[in-house]
Order: sequence, then C-alpha cells, then structure tokens
Amino acid sequence: MRLLHLTRGITFRLIAMGILFIVVGSVMRYQMAAKVLRDGTVDVVSGQQLSLASYVADDINGNIDVRRQLLLKLATDFPSALLQHPQQLEQWLAVRHDISPLFSLGLVILPLSGVGALSDYPQIRGRRELDFRQRDWFIAARAGSLFYIGKPAISRTVHRAVVNFSTPLRNRSGDIIAVLMGASEIDSPGFLDLIGKRGIGKTGSFLLISPRDQVFVTASDPALRLQPLPLHGRNLLHDKVMQGWRGAGVTINAYGVETLANVVSVPSAGWVVVAQMPSAEVLSASDRVWHVFARNSIVSAVFLIIALILVLGYSFAPLRAAARQMRAMADGSRALSSLPVRRHDEVGEMVTSFNLLAAKLLKTEEQMHYLAHHDSLTGLPNRRAFMHGLRQSIALALRQNRQLALLYVDLDGFKAVNDQYGHALGDNFLIQVAQRLKHLVREADQIGRIGGDEFVLLMSDCDERAKAVLIAEKLIAELSRPFVLDQVFVVVGASIGIAMFPEQANEIDALMMQADAAMYAAKRRGRNCYEFATGESTPAAS
Repeated sequence: MRLLHLTRGITFRLIAMGILFIVVGSVMRYQMAAKVLRDGTVDVVSGQQLSLASYVADDINGNIDVRRQLLLKLATDFPSALLQHPQQLEQWLAVRHDISPLFSLGLVILPLSGVGALSDYPQIRGRRELDFRQRDWFIAARAGSLFYIGKPAISRTVHRAVVNFSTPLRNRSGDIIAVLMGASEIDSPGFLDLIGKRGIGKTGSFLLISPRDQVFVTASDPALRLQPLPLHGRNLLHDKVMQGWRGAGVTINAYGVETLANVVSVPSAGWVVVAQMPSAEVLSASDRVWHVFARNSIVSAVFLIIALILVLGYSFAPLRAAARQMRAMADGSRALSSLPVRRHDEVGEMVTSFNLLAAKLLKTEEQMHYLAHHDSLTGLPNRRAFMHGLRQSIALALRQNRQLALLYVDLDGFKAVNDQYGHALGDNFLIQVAQRLKHLVREADQIGRIGGDEFVLLMSDCDERAKAVLIAEKLIAELSRPFVLDQVFVVVGASIGIAMFPEQANEIDALMMQADAAMYAAKRRGRNCYEFATGESTPAAS
C-alpha cells in the first residue's frame, strides 16, 4: 500500500516524466539537436547584436540630440543686431563654440542669399566664399524648418565626410534673417566615431544608413562610407528596412555573404543602425556546444534524477504538512484556523491563499452569527437573541433568588410618522429610537427590538418596583423629546408595560404575555405612560 501511495504522488509523476523526457530526448536528439542548437545560437547572438545595435543607436541619437538642443539654443539667444557687426558676430560665435565645442568644424552664419558666409568659427579657408544655395540643409532652414540634418557628404573645404545641421535665425518679429549651421566630421569624437571603433565578434560590423538620403552614412568598413544604398529589389531585407521594418533577419551583405542582421532606428535623425555578423561565425559556437552536449548528456540525466528526488522531496514537504492540517479541519478534529507559511514560494502562495479563505470564512461566520441575532436596521438584539438572554437571566435569577423587570415598549404615533413621511424616514426614526434606548440602559441590562415599533428592556437585579418605575419614566421622557428627521421635527410617545419576575410570572412566555398586556393597558389609559402587570389577565394601573 505504501508503494502504491507513492506511485500516485506528484513527486513520482514528475520523476517519471523527467526520465521519460530524457529517454525520448536521447532518441530524438540526433535529429533535432542541430536545428535546436542553431536556432538557439542565432537567438542568443541576435539578442547580443540587438543590445549592441541599441547601444550604438542610443549613443548616436543622444549625440544628435545635444547638437540639436545647442543649435536651437543658439538660435533662440541670437541677437539679430550682430548681423551688422561682423567682428562682434565672430566673437559671439567663438564664445559659444568654445563653451560647447560639439561641432568639430565649427559654426557658420549664412545670409539668406546662400552665397558666402557672414561669419564662421573656427575659420576654415575658403568656407566664407562657398555657394550654399543648393545644399538641402540650407534650403530647409531658409524655408523655416526648425532643425534639419543635411545629407552626409564630403566637405568642399576639408575634404572629409561631414554632416551639417541647420536652423533659421529670426528677428524679434519672427522673420527669418539668416541661417545658422553647425558642421561635424563623421569621425569626430562624441559623434559617429563609435561605428568605426566597434565591431561584433571577429568579423561582424555596423552600418549607419540614411533612408531619406539613400546613402550609407558611415560603417565599420570605411569603404562603404557615403556609398549609395542597393537598388530596390536587390536585397529583400534591405527593402523592408526602407519601408520602416525594424527587427532581426538574415540577409546577403554587399560582399555576397549571408549575415544575421539587427536593425534599430535613430529617431532624432531618421537614420538606421544595422548590426551584422556572418552566419558562419554565428553558427561556429553551435558546433562546439554540440560536442559538449553529447559528452555530458548521460551525466546530466543521472544528475537530474537525483536532483529531482532531493529537491521535490524538500519542496513538497510543506505541501504535505498543509494537506494533513486541512484534512484535520475538514473532518472536525481541528478548528478552522490559519496555517503557518514556512516558505515564500508556490506552496507558500497556496497556504497564504488558504489562510485568506479561512479568514473570510471566519469573518462570514461571525457576520452570519451577528445577523442571526441582531436587528438589521437598528443593530439591537432581535427576538431570538433577546429571548436567549432572557432565559439565561431567569436561570441566574432563580439561582441567586433575585427579581427581574421586563419592560415592553411600544411607540405611540409611529404609524402616523411612517404614513406621513415614508418608510425611509420611518427607518431613520427607529434608528434614533434605538440609539436613545441604548444610552438609557445599564451595562448589565438587556435591550432588543422584537417587532416594528416594539422594543423590550430586561432589568437584572431589580428587587424593587421603584427601580423599574424610574427607568420607565426616563424612557417616556426621552422618547417624548422631539426627533429630527431630515429637518422635520417629530414628536411621539411611548406606552410601557412592566412585568416583574417572579412576582407576576415565573416562566418566559408568561412573563412576555404579562408585559405585553400591561403595555396595552397603558395605551388604553391614554398612551405615553406605563402600567405594571397584575399577574392576571387584566393589568392594573400604576
């Protein structure tokens, strides 16, 4: 039986499943391993490529963004009057460039004609005599473009690859009066130099593409810098990138080699960073992994079985203990209570969930017990709870040879209040009545609501009628005070019947009947008064 019980457990099933997986895996490994290892290696390398490409793209994006912010700040702060003072204009450029030397080839201010430069710093021979009218960045700035990145090209002055940035300069009226341009060499530190400095693995590389300009901005291979992009239809992955696709894929590079490529955007410039690695290098690791995997498969299988036996036995120990305790609660040998949470894992979560359920059940049980023994409107004990307390009080009074006083209170004029003002105000009225009654009774006394406008009060240790009379008079006085119901003043009264135990009755039902009869006698006598029961069918006047 013990062995049969073990074979039905989760531990046995998990171990058996693990062994089955190992056996089946050993059979299928020779057919599936190559593909699995290849795909896994591609995923790993692709993830690494994506991280590197994202890092490079973020670096370039940040470098462009700081240049954009600087250029816009200079345009905002530019005093238009300096255009009439070339020497001061050059000094203004020099100070700003020296403070933030982000543009390696300096800053240039151009007239709207586009012929020549008004000023540049640092001065580069021949730059002030150039014609800029056909440059895309100049045309865009003169047309009002807030910030424009020109097409990467070879500088006509320094004969190196540069990128020009432009923004319009405006006067106080908002009219464009000149163009501010900043020029950076592609290889300048802190700009695009990261592309040329970094590679991926042994033969992997980066490309920086401008889809708008259809050109390679720069690349790890200097031969591709500023070269035109492949024509449409030559490379399917390249065509997808030009259409806005971003992600990972396999393509053929410019040298006809199959490569794994990851594509990431540079939002600030509309450029694209491509990280690529030849497939042969990507898959070289899978061959080494395959040999290691084959040698260690048997050792891994043995280790897995031993580990499952030890780990599952340890992991399921709290679960088995919790199951025993839950079973004890279910069969009644243990009270419903919370279980100890020994570990904060899946088993701990299950035990915590059970504890929440147990707490809710206990709370619901308390609420049901409360609702079963209390009036839902006033919160006073209902007839059932009051009668239970009355039985206990009578039993105690008999043992101690003491008297009790039962006061039966019926409101005078409640029906008229209910009819005139509606049930909502009537309910509010009963709640206020209950609150006043609570304030009058002693801690040892009992109070309850047994009907619509009928309340009962049990006075314990009431050896003299005078005590009952005192309470009755206080009740009548308190209930005769005006009630405020939604800014309406309502005045009612109370008829009270009083029955003494064991003077008028020595049984519960008889005591209740005597108090009820005395209450009706009070109503017949004129209401808003009290009557004592006589122990007979007709109560006498007080």
